[in-house]
Amino acid sequence: EGKGRAGKGIMQSQSSEAEGVVTVVVFEDGAKGQQGRAIVAKGTLTLKALVDDVASQLPPSLKKGQLWLWPSRVLLSSSESKTVDSLLTGKSDNPVVMLIATECNASLSDDPFGELAVAEAVPIPTGPKPLPYVGNLFDVQYGKHSFFAYNIAELFPKYGNFITLQMHPLASAENPGVPPAFIADPEIVKEMVMNEKDFPKMWTSNVNKRLSGIAGNGLFTSSTTDPAWQTARPLMSRPFNEVKLKDYFDIIANKVDRFVAQIARKVEASPSGRATVSDMNEWNCCFTFDTVMHAALGVDLGDMEAMGDGREVDEFLVAFRQAVPLNLKFHSGWQLKHYARPFKNAAEKKVYDTSVATMFRRINDFVEDTRSGKIGEGKSVLHSLLFNDSPTTHDKVKLQTVPGHMVTLMVAGHETTAATIGFCLYYLATNPECLAKAVKEARECIGSKGYLEYKDAGKLRYITACLRETLRLYSAVAMLQRESAKDTVMTGSDGTKYKVPAGTKMYVVCRGLHTNEANWSNPLKWDPERFLDEKEIANRNPHCYYPLGFGIRSCVGQFFAIWEARTCIAMFLNRFNFELPSDYKFEPAQGLGAAPFPKDLTLIFSARDGAIPPPKDMKRGSSSVPAGVNEQPSEKKVAIQKSGEGPVKLDILYGSNVGACEELAYTMADQGNKFGIQAEAKSLDSALDSMPTKGNYYVLVITSTYNGLPPDNANKFSKWLNNLHEEGKQLPCKFKYALCGVGNSQWHATFHKFPKRIEYQFDQLGAEALLSSCLLDVSKEWVDPFESWGTSFWPALFEAMDIHPDQSVIKDVTMSHPKQGLDLSIDMVCETCDAPTIEQVFESNHPKVPSKPLKVLQNRELQYGSSERSTKHIELELPSGMSYNTGGHLAVRPLCPDSYVDKALGLLGMSGDEWICVGTEEKNTVNVLTRNIKMQLRQLLQFLDLSIIPTQKTLAALAEHCPCPPEAMKLKHLASEEGRKEYESYILGPGRTTLEVLSDYRSVGLDVHAFVQNFPLLKMRYYSISSAPSRSEGGSNSCSITVGIVEFETGTGRVHEGLSSGMLTKKCPGDTVYGYVHELGSHFRLPSDSSVPVIMVGPGTGIAPFMGFLQERSGLKQSGAKLGEAVLFFGCRSKSHDFIYQAELDSFQAEGALSSLQVAFSRELGSEKVYVQDLIRKEKELVWRLLSAGAVVYVCGDAAQMAPDVKRAFTSVVCQCSERSEEEAARYIEVLQDSNRYLEDVWG
Repeated sequence: EGKGRAGKGIMQSQSSEAEGVVTVVVFEDGAKGQQGRAIVAKGTLTLKALVDDVASQLPPSLKKGQLWLWPSRVLLSSSESKTVDSLLTGKSDNPVVMLIATECNASLSDDPFGELAVAEAVPIPTGPKPLPYVGNLFDVQYGKHSFFAYNIAELFPKYGNFITLQMHPLASAENPGVPPAFIADPEIVKEMVMNEKDFPKMWTSNVNKRLSGIAGNGLFTSSTTDPAWQTARPLMSRPFNEVKLKDYFDIIANKVDRFVAQIARKVEASPSGRATVSDMNEWNCCFTFDTVMHAALGVDLGDMEAMGDGREVDEFLVAFRQAVPLNLKFHSGWQLKHYARPFKNAAEKKVYDTSVATMFRRINDFVEDTRSGKIGEGKSVLHSLLFNDSPTTHDKVKLQTVPGHMVTLMVAGHETTAATIGFCLYYLATNPECLAKAVKEARECIGSKGYLEYKDAGKLRYITACLRETLRLYSAVAMLQRESAKDTVMTGSDGTKYKVPAGTKMYVVCRGLHTNEANWSNPLKWDPERFLDEKEIANRNPHCYYPLGFGIRSCVGQFFAIWEARTCIAMFLNRFNFELPSDYKFEPAQGLGAAPFPKDLTLIFSARDGAIPPPKDMKRGSSSVPAGVNEQPSEKKVAIQKSGEGPVKLDILYGSNVGACEELAYTMADQGNKFGIQAEAKSLDSALDSMPTKGNYYVLVITSTYNGLPPDNANKFSKWLNNLHEEGKQLPCKFKYALCGVGNSQWHATFHKFPKRIEYQFDQLGAEALLSSCLLDVSKEWVDPFESWGTSFWPALFEAMDIHPDQSVIKDVTMSHPKQGLDLSIDMVCETCDAPTIEQVFESNHPKVPSKPLKVLQNRELQYGSSERSTKHIELELPSGMSYNTGGHLAVRPLCPDSYVDKALGLLGMSGDEWICVGTEEKNTVNVLTRNIKMQLRQLLQFLDLSIIPTQKTLAALAEHCPCPPEAMKLKHLASEEGRKEYESYILGPGRTTLEVLSDYRSVGLDVHAFVQNFPLLKMRYYSISSAPSRSEGGSNSCSITVGIVEFETGTGRVHEGLSSGMLTKKCPGDTVYGYVHELGSHFRLPSDSSVPVIMVGPGTGIAPFMGFLQERSGLKQSGAKLGEAVLFFGCRSKSHDFIYQAELDSFQAEGALSSLQVAFSRELGSEKVYVQDLIRKEKELVWRLLSAGAVVYVCGDAAQMAPDVKRAFTSVVCQCSERSEEEAARYIEVLQDSNRYLEDVWG
């Protein structure tokens, strides 16, 4: 069935091994075929060696067991000397040996595979046997970890990755009889992520009810179905989106500088220069609390300075720390059980009540200060909650819910980040090699200035990997809570289907998910490299890592938290050495909230050698908060002029759930207004109300995606576009668009799904793209790519609008090169995987793939004698249903030459025989690769333009993949402005290709996915058809093309052959090429009245359509039609080499289909150079007589020189023969063109 681990193993072995091997698939008895292991064995291998090999891959319980051959039920002994081949009966090209492994002395069951094909859903497995009354409480609360969630994670290896436990506090209060389920299986998580409406977060467990006593119904302590939550969530998430971080950075940096200053103060005060900080968790909490409060409320609490001076920190923090430990005890007030210890409990209850009252009084103070304008400057998160309408529900947040939301922000906004910083510092202190790498990166980014800027912090890749690895082991939230809305069936990673009753509380145990050995090798080891290895990342299940939640309930401040933490750690690494006390015992322990903390974290700080402190007079992070997203674009400054009436208009449409795309839209609108464009930013949905119904509509779309779905304010637009596309309707006006997609590659299963769908549907509906789309990845440094793309957008828009920029105002706006290659999903598969092959796609009727297989009937050389050049006449059989008109075109799909492909495979270290599945889940604009298609790697490379010359941006990208510092430095120099001359001499001058660059810089390491990003898909090549449709009844429908073969030596010594002509010249009768008849809607056809005279001009292969014309005229002649005169001006080099089709032309002339043949020879020995334009002037009387008689002129060939020269020749004839002036003669030719009597079929 190709399922589970066995399926993966089979695919790997069959795709990589040669003949003479067998695939050995080993199943554990009773596993029902779900948990197989596949290995490859040579056919000559002895059974003893086979058994030893298999046994080494089995789990411990089976390593000393037995192997049975199924279905022959033969016990395989480790002493067998027979060969594997002897096991097989019958012949098979790809034999598979099925083995069943049992424990020692166990007999084989009658049906070891069970009913694999029709497996039924089973109940969720249970964990350890529960005890009466307490259930599994002891297993969870009193395991080897003090943090209960980690004890649950310990159960998964033994009981499975999807289990239920009897845990009454975590069960639904509304469905107490349904035990909660606990999950460490990424495939189960995937179903929850992709079907979020069926698995909403419901704040309904018994523990939830208790926590609401202190947190109220806040952002994290409400059900997804709660209208109050739906109203508040977008107002709280948009201030912390990825774009806003740029505005917040000075506040973050200010707090980091002050944190560093406090630690430096301790170090300087210590006589030994070593300061022991035993309350590191408290310091981290003060730092993160001050930072989030300043960013979100515009208030600077100064808690770090208070702590450094020994003063009390903000009373909210004090009250929170007192209230949380007592919450579970007193959340429901005074109860009968409290009389057991009345005095102690009464005192504690007083502390609890006072602390809760203090927390909410402090929040009310912030509310009143915000309402009166004392803090926040009208732009804070709290101001948004108080005054703004929700973009989702269009309602205002109810006042009584504001305190609950603020408690969530103030608690979760600081505690989780503080815990992550603490754990990361601990692991850096205990891993010297990792610490050295992090210090080096921090120093490189900080440089000599002594501080970080926003652009610097975005480059802290290694430190970010340290934080992500820390979050893997110690996630900010221990368990992610959801609830099954209905009875359903879920499928695990091993293919088992589980029944999930409605009302089941479902908890993704992050520790279990993040240490699942199927996705994480050596899972308990702290290793940042696992977040830098692209291959390892690609091989992991995309749903195996969710440290900050997923979907709409993911942490609203996660991007803020990462930037805050990495900036803090980088500055610490620059200034301090830090180590652990020798007696420190590490233990993750429950914090005051949901996050675990390193218990009693203590660090010893000292000054690091070579640290460069920031300038003393530097001040960053004022008391203000960043500008809100609702500000309108700035006032116009006219920078362009356009002839005509009315302002230049541009709609900038955004789809945004958290405000990131909205802010980018307003940024672009502001730029547009500065250019003098009437640019308006609006949501995609609102654009439907004001969309024009005629004329050009210039539009820039900036949108994200949500789990592959449209953002909330783009749903109507998406449905409208889908309806147009599905019903085959047209857009209401002529769309001229650009698109910028904003996504996060950490969620690569749905990365850019909605933006790509818009792009595809726009293209299908006839919209015109102004430039290549921009697809941003906010998990990486995205500002430069967006700004670079923006500088490309404006010139493209100006050109489309026919407006003329004022260079004094926009001189810095220059075109930048877009990415050259393809962004495809590429998965290694087996040959038998269920996906269409590329051949099947070509043979299908897929609307995006018009190319069909065309059989070569004839391929003959047209040049002769001692000619060093080549021109081929190629005749092709057209499939049924494909027809053409005389003068039409054939589009041919070129394939890259084998020499290029072999070179690429050598660089990749692959054979080319590997089977891959290529494409994307959503259709896009990548022509033939618009869906998942199965092919061999060599086939994919054949579709790419491997002869492309790299841009400077391509070289910069290659430098990023270059681990060799000298080579990386050279590539970066070639990609820079300073290295432009070297780029021109090394790349442009000799025509050096990207393949040649990769050969010169062998340290550049690219996997297949990264490799194809540097090479675009080969474009179709178009050839004039050199035949007329077959008129023989029942005969073969064929056409011919005339192909000039391109081949020359480049400046690097490489022999370059035309990618299409080089392919065609090698084709033999019976071979296949792919192509289709391409109808251009042209008038380049013989007149419907055969008596109208025609003048044909076609040097070289430009003769092709006229061979078809003459065939058609020959047929008309034979049928008795009256023919007008036909003159052909043909040009070639020499009668002795390349007078192609001479015999056919003589025949046409003899039978009367061709009246006059005029041949110009440009290289005839002993004669002057003569071109077709010279003969036109020479035969001016003939030409003018035919023009006067209403002749139609046809010109085919080179557009750069020949076509203009020929037009000038005809103008000269008109001027000389009709006594018109040159201007009047030129106008005469223009009239001929306007009346379709002067027609061109030319190419560059």
